[in-house]
Amino acid sequence: MTLQDALTSADELIPVGAYLRVSEDKSQKSGAADWREAGEEVHSQLEEIHELAADHGCKVVAVYNDNNAPATDPFIVRKDFERLLPDLESATVIQGLFFYHSDRLARLEYDAARINRIYQMNPDLIGLSTSGGVDLSTQEGRTMFMMQATVGGMEVYNTKRRVVRKRKKLAVRGVMMGAPRPFGWSEDRLSLHPVESEDLANAIKAIPGGKKIGTIRKEWFAKGYMKKQTKKGLEKHGKRDMPMDHSAVEGILTNPRNCGYMIHLPQSERRGNNRPWLPDHVVYKDGKPVMGPWKPVVTPEEWAACVEAIKERKEKRSKGLDKPHETSDKYLLSGIARCGKCLFPLTANWYSKQSSSYERYGYRYACLSNLGGCGGVTRVGPPIEDLVEAVFLEEVRRSLGAVVKEEDVDETVHDERLAEIDEEIEEVNRRRKEKRITMTKALDLIEELEGEQVDLKEKRRKLTASKVQRKTEYPTLLKEWEGYTISEKKHRLRQDIRAVIVQPQGRGRQPFNPELIGIEWVE
Repeated sequence: MTLQDALTSADELIPVGAYLRVSEDKSQKSGAADWREAGEEVHSQLEEIHELAADHGCKVVAVYNDNNAPATDPFIVRKDFERLLPDLESATVIQGLFFYHSDRLARLEYDAARINRIYQMNPDLIGLSTSGGVDLSTQEGRTMFMMQATVGGMEVYNTKRRVVRKRKKLAVRGVMMGAPRPFGWSEDRLSLHPVESEDLANAIKAIPGGKKIGTIRKEWFAKGYMKKQTKKGLEKHGKRDMPMDHSAVEGILTNPRNCGYMIHLPQSERRGNNRPWLPDHVVYKDGKPVMGPWKPVVTPEEWAACVEAIKERKEKRSKGLDKPHETSDKYLLSGIARCGKCLFPLTANWYSKQSSSYERYGYRYACLSNLGGCGGVTRVGPPIEDLVEAVFLEEVRRSLGAVVKEEDVDETVHDERLAEIDEEIEEVNRRRKEKRITMTKALDLIEELEGEQVDLKEKRRKLTASKVQRKTEYPTLLKEWEGYTISEKKHRLRQDIRAVIVQPQGRGRQPFNPELIGIEWVE
């Protein structure tokens, strides 16, 4: 039945839709009162819509319910709103729409324009609100509808701006705001979780020594640690807990909260597919990081060392300087050992034939001609690795025995300038508000100061990382060497060993000769 047929038939009611929405269903909040029922507010809207529809000779045949769905965020898709639009445009399912108020239907100009387009194309459609007197079938009503959405959009923007400014001030004061329980802390978000915090601390301390995030991820998965799903994730996967992905583990390890630092990250910067780099969002006051009220997992120096190690790896990967290799986590000297005849990197691989060497050692290092080498060196692997480890550890012990006076690292050298930058930014804003400089000039000055601020914060973090490495690296290495993964050991070797030169030993079975293994140390 067409709309015209419905209008000409006095005995039939016009089929219409009812759109219902509240931004937040308070019954779904934790600690909600027992008397509050789920969907109570939208149910009340529907009752008023039924009464208004009956007064206009209409019958509600389709309900579009976006309960607990904000309409002020363009990134949030209202499912029933999107379902409503084609139904309304086709005029086959419904021939009009009733809604409680214009701000229940649209709070942004873009959504209001989409509704108005449909009514401009088909002005015979019914479009009435129970409150506010909006009639979308008239040009005046559509104009008022668009004006209300425009004003509403301005109010939303101003509210968000005030909230961001308020939260920034609270962060500078060290006030902790509401958030889900972070990994490593108890439900109060102040005291440490007895198990998670220990695993988190160990992982943070292991990263500068070469341990990979992938290894930590596998260890955590084996312990049952899962990624907490968002509402969107639950809808996509249908599971509350999922294994942590690489970026989730990286985000946990680099979170400034681990060492007690406050951060300020506006919601607008959390959007998109890329996880924000949290170390860039530490809050500073007088040039120093603001500390939160919770108990830290590690010291600022240990956290900074972890962050710098992860950042260096990311930069190397982005430049193609640190390409993953299938043997990188299996063989200690892959990428370090070189052929003594042509200096080509040796490749570690398993023996292709069953032999006594295969049964005893399993793998070898070889200069492969098909990869560009001379093919002149093939040596069993484990004896070379054992020799290099022994020589390296002996050198570490010798270094610790030597009395070397080093200048202490001062990570606070840039704090004074950071404090000055904060004052200069405030001065620029004062001059702008007093109209002593133009908005363009103010932006130029602030962007220049912010650029210098980012550089100094990064330098401060690097100095902090350097300080902790000098204090703890070698003593920890000697105590924990046997428990290190291959990647951790390789990282330590590369810091002091430039290359291991393997000379050919000759044909036939011969005892292992350590004199044919040369070590080139980093100068």
